[in-house]
Amino acid sequence: MRIALCVVLMLNLVGLEVAGAEKIPVLFDTDIGTDIDDAFALALILSSPELELKGVTTVSGDAGGRAMICCRFLNLAGRKDVPVAAGKSSHTNSAIEGQYQYGRRPNWGKGPVKESAVDFLYGRLKADPGKLTLLSVGDLTNVGQLITEHPDCKPWIKRIVMMGGAVRVGYNAKPPAEAEWNIKSDIKNAQVVFASGVPLTVAPLDSTTMLQMDETMRQKIFGAATPVTNQVWQLYQLWDKPTPTLFDPVAVMLCFDQSLCTMEDLCLEVDDAGLTKEVKGGKPNAQVATSIQRDEFLKWYVNRLTAASGKPLAKERLRNVSKPVARGGLPNRVHAFEDFETDIERRWWLVGKLETKNVPPGSSRACRGVLSVDFDDQQGSANRLYTAVIFNPVPGPPMGKNPRISFRYWLKGAADLRVQLYSLSNGYHRQLTLTGLPQEKWESATVDMTAARRPDGSGGPLSEDERIDDIQFYTDPSAELIIDDIVLYDAAQETEKRPFPERVHYTGWFDTGAQGREWPGDFAIVPKEKPLTWKAAKSVDNVAIGAPWIRLHLRGERIMGETTQATFRYKLSGADAFKVVLVNRTQKRENAVQLKGLKQDEWAEASVEFKEGDAPKKGDKVDEILFLLPKGAELIVDDVLLFAPGPHD
Repeated sequence: MRIALCVVLMLNLVGLEVAGAEKIPVLFDTDIGTDIDDAFALALILSSPELELKGVTTVSGDAGGRAMICCRFLNLAGRKDVPVAAGKSSHTNSAIEGQYQYGRRPNWGKGPVKESAVDFLYGRLKADPGKLTLLSVGDLTNVGQLITEHPDCKPWIKRIVMMGGAVRVGYNAKPPAEAEWNIKSDIKNAQVVFASGVPLTVAPLDSTTMLQMDETMRQKIFGAATPVTNQVWQLYQLWDKPTPTLFDPVAVMLCFDQSLCTMEDLCLEVDDAGLTKEVKGGKPNAQVATSIQRDEFLKWYVNRLTAASGKPLAKERLRNVSKPVARGGLPNRVHAFEDFETDIERRWWLVGKLETKNVPPGSSRACRGVLSVDFDDQQGSANRLYTAVIFNPVPGPPMGKNPRISFRYWLKGAADLRVQLYSLSNGYHRQLTLTGLPQEKWESATVDMTAARRPDGSGGPLSEDERIDDIQFYTDPSAELIIDDIVLYDAAQETEKRPFPERVHYTGWFDTGAQGREWPGDFAIVPKEKPLTWKAAKSVDNVAIGAPWIRLHLRGERIMGETTQATFRYKLSGADAFKVVLVNRTQKRENAVQLKGLKQDEWAEASVEFKEGDAPKKGDKVDEILFLLPKGAELIVDDVLLFAPGPHD
């Protein structure tokens, strides 16, 4: 009886949960999105019945982007009830690389709350004083600012459990020669936290730096395919490194179980270099995990995350099976394209990562598929993963009568490929599926998107002037998929004799989006006269040259091919000639062609071939197209297409 009583007392002293006790409420402060151990820590929280996650705050760098990662993770893991608050961001624009891509969409639920991280923490502590544990696994900016700005909250914090510092062991299991990352990232606020008098439980490098997870462990976790492990799997793939070290999950475990660690009561302080110093003879201010049973911890962690794994999902039924079609001649209009050769549209790559080794002939870059859920949040499944490439053609082009998508692909491990579009006009997705595709070689395909339907067969075909968003490619999650040279276009007229472009460099159609943002340059966007619809680009006066012009900036430098052509529709008045110029502002290089004998006061189409002497060479870069007019003239242009012509059949 005495032994049992002693055990209970000991468990209470170290903050462990015993049978029948209430869950431990925690507020999780994280810099998720940099290293991958934060994702593994969040997964452990959600997989631990001992813990009740009451909220998440993000810290460091692009804290807003980190908050979006947390929102999507929680929403797709079935925890939409958990609020997320972003800390102060040092970035003006959200990051798009690595794990940040995961947070861009779809979230399948709520976004961050409007409160700042510090205000959020203060409000939750005030509402539940003395009961909440702050679990910090990033730098201590939020926690330090909370204590500095609201010192009255210190008695409301049950304790702070943190991953940070290095007492006797540093990186690579050697004596600490440098400050641990979380501490040195904000030394001032780390000093505030360690001197605050709030009870601390610390998982330093002494007990975390040796916890590398091998491939067998990772496969077991990801193979569980639970809503939680699926989110970690996606983030791990975007992290793009082989071996994670589970620094942060140790701090999570210490919230409710310290049995695998050697715990010591120490007096710790942070010096001005960020080193965590043990003050001999000082009054202890922290429980410190100075060592850990490595193999036992890793086994425990894997078992905990895989305990909830259930039956595998039944094989998904292929819907709206279709066949490739001929891509035809020069498109009537190119709505959007992406060849991945530059970073100009990289902010629009919603799913996928750059591929530079396995690329098709004539390309130097392509896009490799990564794991994603279906973006269809109405008739898709949030529990299934796919290998996917998704590109968002801002600013949402309106379709023509015969929308098609041409692309190149490389598949391994699957012979099926789903192509999907999102309708901005109707608010739902349409899809079609190609089957029996060849594998392990580069192929080209074109699909007729008038054949696409919603997964249940409803929705009807894409209609003229319907605006779309998100060009999506999905295949089996175990497969490899690489996509290149996406062209969304309106099929060529039956009388069109010119071949489909070998490569598209720029398309300008001006119907949606703003001049200066989506369509940078010098011109005015104006409505077209009835019966024509939508908009076009009109010339403006150039004071420097004393004549009107249109300057279309290509949003960046486009790499030219062997030959270069341009087509466009125009309405010209006050002249029968003007000059078309390709420009590279950085290199101060111009290639000009004079057009003469043009129609006036009616819409017409013109083609320009930049010939030898007037043409950019292969590999040259162009960042502007100029239309230079004589004084008194006026020009309106639409459907500007700059391209490398394809071979004739």
